[in-house]
Amino acid sequence: MPARIIDVDFHHRHRVRWCETDASGFVHFANYVRYMEETEYAFLRSRGLSIVMQDQRGTIGFPRVATEFEIQTAAGFDDQLDIWMQVADNDGIKLTFRFEIARGPDVVCLGKFDVACCRFLPGHLPRAILIPDFFLERLPMG
Repeated sequence: MPARIIDVDFHHRHRVRWCETDASGFVHFANYVRYMEETEYAFLRSRGLSIVMQDQRGTIGFPRVATEFEIQTAAGFDDQLDIWMQVADNDGIKLTFRFEIARGPDVVCLGKFDVACCRFLPGHLPRAILIPDFFLERLPMG
């Protein structure tokens, strides 16, 4: 296995299903975001966390404020993809997750999510808040 482009905090595997491909037989571009999201959720679950949680004041969550990805090569039906994730940055309110999606030695896609910690109050738009200590304590921030 070649060296990763990103520093790795978590690894997830996904086998491409037929419904994830387009008419040419390649993974439809929107599914790369889904693969990154699936990996983010699995990572958080592995740490006893979620993107939507309750605390003593109500509901907090981590909506995306930015997403980007760059496809390097095509993947297709039944390919096994390795998705590598890194917690790359934390500014106290926003986290940046970086992703590398590979098929064997080939990098298929590179991407990132920026997520903001928000308080959700009924009848109001989400409001950015500091990331709670209980959440930060469970993240690998080197």
